[in-house]
Amino acid sequence: MRRQFIEKLSIDPYPGTLNLEIIDPEFLQIFKDLKAKTGIEITPEDPSFCSARCYPVLINGQLKAAIVLPLVEGYPENKMELIASQNIKETLSIKAGDNLEVEIL
Repeated sequence: MRRQFIEKLSIDPYPGTLNLEIIDPEFLQIFKDLKAKTGIEITPEDPSFCSARCYPVLINGQLKAAIVLPLVEGYPENKMELIASQNIKETLSIKAGDNLEVEIL
């Protein structure tokens, strides 16, 4: 999967994702609208992993990243997973409860 992130998104993924909970109804609707779009398909070589759709973004106007939407039944509709080539929390000095700006590219 790493190879696909590099080839399709130009992101050499740092291990792990940053998970956000969207609580604002307006932003949740924007996120739902985004998820209705095709996105960039990531297909695992290992059948024990799930496929995902990705959407390129910019976090806080500074860090190129991607939203990773796992294609699994029952995945929480308000959960946003972000992946980048660096540790997002450390790079942007993010603490639990901080608000982030996620710009769709």
